[in-house]
Amino acid sequence: MSYATAIELLDRFSAEEIAQRVDRSIPRLVSAELLRAAANAEDLSAYTAAEQSAASAALAVIAQALTDAASTIDGYLAGRQSVPLASPPVVIKRLACDMARYFIYDDQVTEVIQKRHDAALAFFREVAAGRVSLGADLGAAAQPSGGSVEMVTDATAFGRKASTGFI
Repeated sequence: MSYATAIELLDRFSAEEIAQRVDRSIPRLVSAELLRAAANAEDLSAYTAAEQSAASAALAVIAQALTDAASTIDGYLAGRQSVPLASPPVVIKRLACDMARYFIYDDQVTEVIQKRHDAALAFFREVAAGRVSLGADLGAAAQPSGGSVEMVTDATAFGRKASTGFI
């Protein structure tokens, strides 16, 4: 399960930027408009078969990047939350888009994209360590069921007042 959709990725970043990165054809066949139309499952009959095929391949690249991002997120959250999150908060969607963008850029990552990816990983490390909460409505990972444990003892056996010293 992905925490963001292709449309959310295109909305968050420039559709033109993403189209340039995910179109592996030479010459480039996927425009921002074509990619957005394909992501929205609109009628693509106005485009050539080659353009439709390139758009399909581009969407597959986006889907893989979003899946990779979700997989990474789940790896960090699994110790604290039940994953995948049924209703991810907005911060998860935003960070999933940042991470997917990082994966889309592959070996041509810019400094800004690298910093955003590193910040996302740092955030998830904080969540995993319990220093940051994703909210009470998400539910924690399964906790052992049962009652509470209470220990009761008699008065202290060894203490200054109870001890008579060594004989």
